[in-house]
Amino acid sequence: MNIRIRYIDGLRLKRAIIASAQRILDMREELNEINVFPVADGDTGTNMAATMHAIIDRAAACQEGSLSEVCRSIADGALEGSRGNSGAILAQFFSGLADACEGRERLSSPAFADAVHVAVERAFEALSNPREGTILTVMQDWAIQLNRQAEVESDYVALLQNALQRARISLAETPQKLKVLKKAGVVDAGAQGFVHLLEGLSDFISSGKVAALKAGAHLGERIKGFHLRKAHGTIRFRYCTEFLFEVEALQRATVQEQLNSFGDSLIIVSSGRRWRVHIHTNDPQAVFAQAARWGRVSNTKIEDMRGQHSAAIAHDAEPRIALVTDSTCDLPEETLQRYRVQVVPVQVMMGDKSLLDRVEISTWEIYRALKAGQPRISTSQPSPASYSAIYESLADRFQSIISLHLSGALSGTLNAAQTAARSFAQRIKIEVMDSRTTSVGLGLLVAEAGRLIEQGFNHEDVLRRLRIAIAHSRLYVCIPTLKYLMRSGRLTKSRGLLATLINVKPIISLDSEGRIIEAGRVIGLNRLWKKTVGLSIHYAEQVVDPRIQIAHALDEERAEWFRDRIKSIFPGKDIPIVEASPALGLHAGIGSIAVAVLGDPAHQLRV
Repeated sequence: MNIRIRYIDGLRLKRAIIASAQRILDMREELNEINVFPVADGDTGTNMAATMHAIIDRAAACQEGSLSEVCRSIADGALEGSRGNSGAILAQFFSGLADACEGRERLSSPAFADAVHVAVERAFEALSNPREGTILTVMQDWAIQLNRQAEVESDYVALLQNALQRARISLAETPQKLKVLKKAGVVDAGAQGFVHLLEGLSDFISSGKVAALKAGAHLGERIKGFHLRKAHGTIRFRYCTEFLFEVEALQRATVQEQLNSFGDSLIIVSSGRRWRVHIHTNDPQAVFAQAARWGRVSNTKIEDMRGQHSAAIAHDAEPRIALVTDSTCDLPEETLQRYRVQVVPVQVMMGDKSLLDRVEISTWEIYRALKAGQPRISTSQPSPASYSAIYESLADRFQSIISLHLSGALSGTLNAAQTAARSFAQRIKIEVMDSRTTSVGLGLLVAEAGRLIEQGFNHEDVLRRLRIAIAHSRLYVCIPTLKYLMRSGRLTKSRGLLATLINVKPIISLDSEGRIIEAGRVIGLNRLWKKTVGLSIHYAEQVVDPRIQIAHALDEERAEWFRDRIKSIFPGKDIPIVEASPALGLHAGIGSIAVAVLGDPAHQLRV
């Protein structure tokens, strides 16, 4: 008997996506092997599999039955977990599909075809220069055939099978549209991955079988069963930590025994050689290190439950403003806690590994590796999804959000926050601000914002006063050796070697646009320390009520020397000392010291 399906609803779509994900997971190595465009880096299968994993985790955790809610959960999962070029295109496709299905419980075949048309248009918008012969071409050809067939066919089984045949033809034609594919004798890997997704979708709709991924679906539901309680109290283990690892043979008892000592709320789920772990711990790095002894660790995720908890129980005084920054902000931990600052970690690249700054790896570990000469250490901006996750957690509990970040002239971190904020424009007021500074300079501004919020200033008043504060902050960074600037590419080797020969030591600062400038240069280390202190004191004497903070890269003793000299001019002044963020220290180098000064203009009395 032929199966006839007249509509698709949330449950059916959820199961179909799980089946599609399994198809891509099964074929990921083949996709890696044919990956030659846009770069022959052999990771299309891996990236698409990671993206689909993120999607099914979100979809499996979605308890709502409507098509609208399931589509939104799929889109959110794709946004948070997309990897690589094809993953980003898929994320945009599913975002468009979710928008087209907003408020819908189910869709007929013509309505589904229309929604897919919107989704494909959105996918094209993700690229500034779409190329023929890629995943986009196959998406478009499939969507056109869906629309044509939906005019005469109401049965989803026949509709999807017919459109799948067109997608396969389009895939076979990709080498004729891209020379690099024709030369290599392969089809486009991203397009092939999309066809595998369509095969999983069509197979499920026609057969209804999801047995192949039942364990994977339950995995997401079991782990998502843990929720942070919105109650006052002490959180013993700070970080909710999740990850995947793969191993050929391992006993569950071994995993439990080894990981139990790291925290509580441990959940271990296995499916074949794939394992997923959930644990609350104070040391995610140690957990990942232990798991790495068994197999390859991937899909790591860490959430700061203390930060979430603080936001959840924030006092009810109006107005309620949330404060967000990134981990280039250098502030004492107690200050971050006092003002309930939500910190989005930048990524630290160490060789082929990507680690979350101050969550998966400590600042001290980074500097130790740098000092030991480990090559290829750098920082990378957080993804827009990282900001979206923070904004999402705050949107329903606060009236507005102020997101204050590293200078936009130095990094794309600010742009990532702005990209994420745009999708929340209809839900909550979010102001993403360029601090035009970094490290302790950013730290002083975040602390100032926290103080103003604590004192009850409204959103606009806080922003107005912050703009004044940004204009009256200064950062001075002394560079004891030029080798790290040369290593990072900020200084050419020829100029660096010449300056080193004559023992020139620069002091850098930031201008009013947040760009790096030279504040001074001296001969010798002693003059460097004295000149930096002198510049800091000189500016502090020009403003009202100077707030001062010092950061160091593995030289706390020298930082204390700086503090003593400054306090001789400003006795009784509280001057915190913190470790400099890697975003500063990797360029300024081991032994560098940064001094930030924030003051009020002489005509303005501080409240």
